[in-house]
Amino acid sequence: MPESEVTPELLVIMSAAIAAYLGKNVRIRRARFISEQGESAWSQLGRVSIQSSHTFSTTTK
Repeated sequence: MPESEVTPELLVIMSAAIAAYLGKNVRIRRARFISEQGESAWSQLGRVSIQSSHTFSTTTK
């Protein structure tokens, strides 16, 4: 079994977490790992946004 395969145990855990969040039972029809596709534009933009939100004061008293 390849390491990147979604196991039945992982599907049960994901389903339980989603059900706890939504408050109702859910059925997962498809799941796959996408980390092998490289870094996404969304994650890059998120990091840039977070880093640019940090402001530093250079005034001294």
